Amino acid sequence: MSGPIEAKGLTKRFGEFTAVDGVTFSVRPGQVTGFLGRNGTGKTTTLRMMLGLERPTSGSVQVDGRPYAELTSPLRHVGSLLDARAVQPASTAADHLLALARSNRIGRHRVDEVLEIVGLADVGRKPARTFSLGMLQRLGLAAALLGDPPILVLDEPLNGLDPEGIIWFRNLMRRMAAEGRTVLVSSHVMAEMSVTADHLLIIGEGRLLVDSELKAFEREHEQEEIHVRTPDPRLLHDLLVEAGGVVRELDATSFAVSGLDGAVIGALALRAGVELDESASVRRSLEDAFMEITAPTGADVMPPEPSHEPSANNAATEKPSVVRFRDILRSELTKFRSSRTRPLLVAGSMAASIGLAALGSNASGEHYPDLDQDERRAFDPTETSLKGRFLTQVTLGVLGALAMTSEYDADTIVPTLAAVPDRPRLLAAKALTTAGISLGAGLVANTAAFLIGQAMLARHDAPHATFRSPGSARAVLGGGLHSTASALLGLGIGTLTRSTAGAISTLFGAELLVPAFEGGFPKPLPDLFAKYWPTDAGARILTTRPAPKLLGPWGGLAVMAGATAALLGTALTAFHRRDV
Repeated sequence: MSGPIEAKGLTKRFGEFTAVDGVTFSVRPGQVTGFLGRNGTGKTTTLRMMLGLERPTSGSVQVDGRPYAELTSPLRHVGSLLDARAVQPASTAADHLLALARSNRIGRHRVDEVLEIVGLADVGRKPARTFSLGMLQRLGLAAALLGDPPILVLDEPLNGLDPEGIIWFRNLMRRMAAEGRTVLVSSHVMAEMSVTADHLLIIGEGRLLVDSELKAFEREHEQEEIHVRTPDPRLLHDLLVEAGGVVRELDATSFAVSGLDGAVIGALALRAGVELDESASVRRSLEDAFMEITAPTGADVMPPEPSHEPSANNAATEKPSVVRFRDILRSELTKFRSSRTRPLLVAGSMAASIGLAALGSNASGEHYPDLDQDERRAFDPTETSLKGRFLTQVTLGVLGALAMTSEYDADTIVPTLAAVPDRPRLLAAKALTTAGISLGAGLVANTAAFLIGQAMLARHDAPHATFRSPGSARAVLGGGLHSTASALLGLGIGTLTRSTAGAISTLFGAELLVPAFEGGFPKPLPDLFAKYWPTDAGARILTTRPAPKLLGPWGGLAVMAGATAALLGTALTAFHRRDV
């Protein structure tokens, strides 16, 4: 048996606007609870607070007896669907589910099981960009079912489903509830909830208006009415009220009457000499009652949602902190591999960097005989072969930014945080994954560029170096470290901006534009920039002949590492505190 969902005084304000106002309710196991409200009345904000994506201004909400953020393996406790389109377009359905599964120690076999349950087994290896909205809804539901959770929280899950899919979903939810699970389904369609839900929560303008069993709500609101039209509505209105009828105005000349049958209404009109143009029996639907209950009262309309962010008996016996971080790393590596674009980006930049090293070194070797004595003394064969490294450096910076911004662009940050609500640990996993990939790529690219470049120089009898030459091994290793710092710099910028365009623009400005224009700044800023600007200072590690007026190789890299660490610390604070 699952635990309930308990909200107490839940309130969320955005500036002066109150989106959710003192909402208190309980969602019990063993039944489907419909969470109803018009669009923009606080349903999604309430669910986001429930899942730890937004922090309540006041009040609290507990899932299975604890705040969501305290669940060790959330997908084993709660399955959620907030946005079916929150999938990387290039990722396959199976890879999307596998990345989520690995973060919560869920086996690969479960991915195949849930794809079969939702009817996507035949398209599990196809990229999500080829899916219709209905297929994406099924994929989102598959993600919610991954951990076989005792609690389901689903936001507008019927959008995009065809009639057959709606019936399938309805039967699935009722079967889940019959198994003793807690099922909360939000919707703005009363007609569907009237045949799906056992209990109703209705919200309007951020306030809870109805908390009732469906059958009780039907008894109270679904009733026969007589719709009456007359040229003298005021007189007939008073007669009907005196006779015990309940009158609801429809327009200037007509109203709906309950509590009196048509014969009584006709007799009253005849005795009073009131003309009746129309008298018809109409059954008032639950949809009519819902629209009446949730009709705006004249308060401010809710603004758009801000853009942003299983059972305990299934818990593993290993230490959660060790297991979770290892599993989050596996999840991040799966995301990197399944994105398709990012591995190609890294491989392409490495190839281009090595190619530039070969071309540049070959050209330098050809023109070496034409150099004068001063130019020959300044010639640095190691630095010559590493000139193409800026491609790898900038590309890895972009890679670091994409590790976070791509999640915001596709809104996959929502299922990611649903699977891993521990935000510091998630950012640490992204940093470690980014650092490992970047260090490996940087070392391979720089080593290959150095070896090929020196071979090209030797071919033209120009001065060339080996790893035993002074400073050469340090420059090659340092180039990998410099690229790693650049990637982590990108991750920090991406976490702060939450925008791919903004992060890449900032990164290019820091890496290329500021160093290019630093000479135009008033004195003594150019000298200070040249010495202490992080990316410039870090590049000192790549030269075998340090300039006397600048920082040394390791000192320069330490400046860049310190700036990167400070930026990541700021990004962590923002990521931990901000709503998504």
